[in-house]
Amino acid sequence: MTAVLGPRAQRTVLVGMVAYIALGAFEALAVATAMPAVAAELDGLRLYTYAFAATSAAAVAGIVVAGRWTDRRGPTPVLWTGIALFLTGLLMAGLAPDMGVLLAGRVLQGVGSGLEGVALYVLVAKVFPETRRPKVFAWFAAAWVVPGVVGPLVAGLVTQHLGWRWVFLAVPVLALPALLALRPGLHAARGPDDPTGAAEPTAPVPVRDIVRPVLRGARGLGTVVLVRVLLSAAFVGAEVLVPLALVHERGLAPTVAGAVLTLHVLGWSTGSWLRGRGARGLSHAGFLRLGGASLAAGVAGVALVTVPGVPLAVGAAPWALAGLGMGLSYPTLSLLALELAPTNGQGTTMSALQVADTAAAAAALSVTGAVLWPLRDHLGLGAYAVCLALGALLAASAAVLAGRTRPRVTKSLAHPPSSQEADDESAPLPAST
Repeated sequence: MTAVLGPRAQRTVLVGMVAYIALGAFEALAVATAMPAVAAELDGLRLYTYAFAATSAAAVAGIVVAGRWTDRRGPTPVLWTGIALFLTGLLMAGLAPDMGVLLAGRVLQGVGSGLEGVALYVLVAKVFPETRRPKVFAWFAAAWVVPGVVGPLVAGLVTQHLGWRWVFLAVPVLALPALLALRPGLHAARGPDDPTGAAEPTAPVPVRDIVRPVLRGARGLGTVVLVRVLLSAAFVGAEVLVPLALVHERGLAPTVAGAVLTLHVLGWSTGSWLRGRGARGLSHAGFLRLGGASLAAGVAGVALVTVPGVPLAVGAAPWALAGLGMGLSYPTLSLLALELAPTNGQGTTMSALQVADTAAAAAALSVTGAVLWPLRDHLGLGAYAVCLALGALLAASAAVLAGRTRPRVTKSLAHPPSSQEADDESAPLPAST
């Protein structure tokens, strides 16, 4: 059920969401830049990789907990708890006297980010009518553009001139205006009969009712998650190979490899913007087919970076096409998940979607590492082409399965938009850029 908020209040909440996501994106990208200096100063080089692994593992735990909790209590307490843990973790990391304390802070960050991720998406379903959600998700993607382009550079300058601690400490201070903007949405999501936020827990849908269709790839929600898995595995598997090929095989500087990877951020944002605007006659399945095909073409095409004599610009350009495919597909999958999930099962559904996404990325990294080097000994640079071709096949499979993401429609489900939906559409959100 969508909370009753006027267009102006919805825009305020959207600004808060986008600002907070942008800060989180900057933090994620900035920490990767600052962590070498952090580990060196805290004498923790042996624990360097754990600073990232601990956050990822804790995020999965937060995602799992958030699903059931959100279905029982709504997104408000989950999101506030996630924000509190995330910001506390940042403060611990920024003030850490040794690597052990920093790792503890990173764990809190991970749990908090997992809780936030699920609660934010459920909040979208509670605050924004269905007709506006594509634009909301387009803005979510746009929030990563500026941090993706300038985040590593800014983090490097901050680390060099102010010290690495400010990479962590600046975010809690800058987050305050965003949190104030979020308050109307969080208050409305509690419900009109619950001014204190202490609502009686609802009976959530049993987890098995959501997980079973996922495991067997059933039409509808099961296929939505399966398509997300295929797309995530295809993209992440390629994402780790591109900089490796550029630096290890072509001898280019890491900064050049980073610049190439930035192309996917621009493509992703463009795809999300196009998805937010919609297109007459193009269904959810149509966007997924187009997105999967674009990702497949981009992943296959970027293999050109390993071909001697191919100009870097030519080999790197398809990576923007891969980002475009993800930008078209990911918002569509989120929309489908929210539409297909029962009202008291949206949290569990988004949790399942994000856990599957994370698991697919981890599996893709493991398989790529296991396959690449044995093939490299026999095929040389052709090993990269084989791995990327497998990724392209996964993306193409997602495009083929796109039609199964919608359950069979019956006459009882077909109905024209209500007058309320028409009124909601008449006051559009600001267009994404």
